Amino acid sequence: MIVESYEDVIILSGALRRNFWKTIHTAISLTLQRHPEGVIVDCSGITEATPEGAETFHDAIDFVSEHDRARIIFAAARPEVMQVLTDVPELRSQLAMAKSVDDARASLQLFHTGEEPKKKKKSASKPFDRVIMAVLQGAPTDAQVIEVASEFVSTIPAKVVFLLPVVMPRDLALSAPMPELEALLKASSKLAETSIAPISPVVEVRLERTRNLAALTAEVAQQLSVAYTIIGLNPAATGQEEVRQLLAAVKLPLIFVRGAKAED
Repeated sequence: MIVESYEDVIILSGALRRNFWKTIHTAISLTLQRHPEGVIVDCSGITEATPEGAETFHDAIDFVSEHDRARIIFAAARPEVMQVLTDVPELRSQLAMAKSVDDARASLQLFHTGEEPKKKKKSASKPFDRVIMAVLQGAPTDAQVIEVASEFVSTIPAKVVFLLPVVMPRDLALSAPMPELEALLKASSKLAETSIAPISPVVEVRLERTRNLAALTAEVAQQLSVAYTIIGLNPAATGQEEVRQLLAAVKLPLIFVRGAKAED
């Protein structure tokens, strides 16, 4: 097995027939020091794999999970190699795969800097005494959610938290890239910050990966003791099941925003 490293990528070449974790450990450790958001493993040069070799990735995932908020994404594996990897039960549910190194990097560096979104502050003319949380889902209703949040903070001194949930299907690892959704969330985040910046003294953007939208919304709302949570509904379908889950989970005030219905 040949191991090469550049920027945020570890390139593996050759046959993956046994556990090479000790071989790649140093390269991954050094990469995480330079790029704490995570590491990409380019698998395009792996010619074959066995279940024993797949343990290399299992150990790598365990190691990266010990680093706060870091992710490891495996990219560009050949179909026959991918088949072996996904046949290993304890690995299948943890294996975050991307079609290409570029897709993996776009997911890791979603907010330009390669870091998770952080609090963004400007000088406040008056202190805030409450928190408003707006949930953006990369949906058309995000614009209405941002508008409602803006109206709130234009009259009430408040910190605004934009929660960007990446809701992962059960058949994918929680850390797997979701290129289309992530691109939509990025666009919504830019619109939100542009709209709120002139109004709110304190803005925070939080990107969170989850299996369940309602559970995550409730958890963050409780953690921040929010005054109101604002979330959009799909105008095409009233989202009855989603609404029931949110109402059951979120115990603090909840505001639903529905976009305009399309003309028949």
